[in-house]
Formats: sequence, structure tokens, C-alpha cells
Amino acid sequence: MSTKMQRLRAVARRQQGVFSLKQAVELGFPRSTIADFLERHLWEEVIRRVYRSAAARPVDWRQLTMATTLISSGVAAGCSAGALFQLVDAPALPEVIASRPPRQSLSAIVRTTAELPPCDRTTVDGIPSTSPIRTLIDLGGQLPRSSYEDVLDTAIVRGLVRASRLEARAQELWAPRRNGCAVVLDLLARRHPDLGRAANIWEARVLRLVRQLGLPDPKINHRVRVGGRVRYLDLAWPDVKVAVEFDGFVPHSTRRVFDDDRARQNDLVADGWTVFRVTKTMLDTDPAGTFGPIAAIVARDSRNAVKSARV
Repeated sequence: MSTKMQRLRAVARRQQGVFSLKQAVELGFPRSTIADFLERHLWEEVIRRVYRSAAARPVDWRQLTMATTLISSGVAAGCSAGALFQLVDAPALPEVIASRPPRQSLSAIVRTTAELPPCDRTTVDGIPSTSPIRTLIDLGGQLPRSSYEDVLDTAIVRGLVRASRLEARAQELWAPRRNGCAVVLDLLARRHPDLGRAANIWEARVLRLVRQLGLPDPKINHRVRVGGRVRYLDLAWPDVKVAVEFDGFVPHSTRRVFDDDRARQNDLVADGWTVFRVTKTMLDTDPAGTFGPIAAIVARDSRNAVKSARV
């Protein structure tokens, strides 16, 4: 294998298996050789002037996104960047941000910006992309608010972004035409203070829900000692001894774990706790109905605690 072919393959490995006409020419491949490789199906065109070695598997969304960034000199943005960070599904068409419109027509969504500073750029699996913070701000202006709340909570729970840095950048980028900044700032102002401690998106959803129901803020992963052992409650209102445990979020695969869960439940009840069990399906299908009885108990016991304190 020639040295230039080895170099080209190294370039392709860094770029999701694709390379541009410009890169091939710069490595010493004459245009006539490139045309011959295409005609003989040794190479195939991903998009115009971007190629890959012929392969049996179809071109995937990552290759299309990489190819689009190469030909546009841009970076993955919007839902394409969100998919790279595993926050949303990959869009039907690649989405990129570039400094100028591409010279050729592309099957992609290309937005232009006068400037995309280094703090708003990164690379994911070799693909140039907007940073997690910039991606969240852009998605805030694209997605329905109901689905965007899950995206934002997921990013915070996973530690992909820090809320304080996201808030600061949204304030810096705020402009009337960039409505994602306003959405981000509004949702961050409403977020539960313990959101960063949530173990998964379902806990984050519950934190939003309890605020919507007007409940006092619960404690996340609350530490208690019952039955002579230290236990951690997924969600708790310690003042009224009400707890919510999430079933099905972590596999309970052994008999020992199964038995320990029951012992834990019994110890909590014996100590005066009211324990509710909630599953993912319950939260998906009827979140308000699931938390209605919980809200009623917390509200009732909170009122009783206030009355007892006055007496």
C-alpha cells in the first residue's frame, strides 16, 4: 500500500471514514486517479466531493454529518449536535453552522453565523460540533418546550453541563432573535436546587412535577438510619416522613437485592414512613395521577405538622 493511501486512510479514520476531494488532492491523488477509483467502485461518493472507501453498509447519519461539515467548513449544530451528545435523535437532514453559505447545494440545514468562538466549539467522535452549552442554547429555540425540558434536565443530570456556566453563556448570547437563550434562562430559574443530584431523567421529571403541584421541595437521595442501617431514599419529605422509591430504574436481578428491598420497606414503615413506589411506566402514562395521592399525603401531613407546632 502506498504511503499516500496510508495517510488518506488515517485521515478517514479520524473523520468517521470519510474524506474530501480537497484532502485527497492535497495528499497527492491526481483527479484522474480519483475519477478512476470512483468508476471502479473502489471509492463511493457520500455527498458531492466527499468520499469513502466502498463499503457494504449504508452511509449512516454520522458520516453524513461529517461529510457536511467538511464541504461547508462548518460544525454540527442543533439536533445533529444534540444527537452527537445523545440528547436527541439524529435529524433526517444534517444540521450545521458555517461562517458562510456553502458553494454547492446540500441536502442539509445550513445556518450561518458571523462568529462562532472557540468556547462554543468542540469535537465529538472526530466530528466538529457546537459545544454542549451552545448546543443546549440552540436547541432551546428549536424544540417544543415540553420535550426540551427533558433534554435540559438530562444534560444537567449527566454532568454534560453545569447549570451556572450554561446560565452565564445564555446571558452572554442573549439577543431578541436568539430565543433559545430566554428559554434556557427561564427554565434554569425554575429548576429544583437538587437537580444536579438526580440520578436519572425520571428523578429530574419528578422534581419538575412536584413543583408544578405546589409541593414543598423534596430531598434527593436522602440519608436515613432505619432498622440499624443507613438507607438512601430516592425522594423524601423528611419533615412528614413521606418517601418515593423508583422501581425499575436499576435492575433488581438477584434474590439478595429483592429481599433487601423488602426489608428496607418494612424498616421504613416501622419507623413511621409512608413509602410510595413509582415505575417508569406510571410516570410516562399518567404522571399527575401517579403523584396526586403523594401530593395529598404530603400536603395533609404538612398542615398537621404546622397545627401541632402551633399547639
